[in-house]
Amino acid sequence: MKYFMVTVKCGHVGKNNYYKGTLFLKAENGRAAAKQARECPRVKHDQKDAILSVSEIDEMIFEIGRELNHTIHYYTCESIQEQRMYFSEIENNVFVEERVYEEPKKYAKKHSLRKIYNMDPNYEFLKKNRYLDYYIA
Repeated sequence: MKYFMVTVKCGHVGKNNYYKGTLFLKAENGRAAAKQARECPRVKHDQKDAILSVSEIDEMIFEIGRELNHTIHYYTCESIQEQRMYFSEIENNVFVEERVYEEPKKYAKKHSLRKIYNMDPNYEFLKKNRYLDYYIA
């Protein structure tokens, strides 16, 4: 087993924000360490860019990092009230999410045809016989 330091985007710090956290994990390779990190609590699971970096470290740095993570209140708090009490401790690692805007969809939403029917003189007939099209086809 090798030791890895994985920097990830963590959530629960406000809308469109993330906490830049560091996890210390044991794994066979970097890919396995990144997969383990994505499954950890508080990590943004649904984002493709949740894993910021993966680097291999030695055992001594691994042990020191694990002990350091136990002292950071972001990983140990159990409620939002407790997290707010210690927000001054973590505010240096809270960043605004850089959103990549998606292209607009190539299809348009189908809107109601009520306005068109209201202008049509046969609207009352269509309203009364709205299932007529199903029986004819």
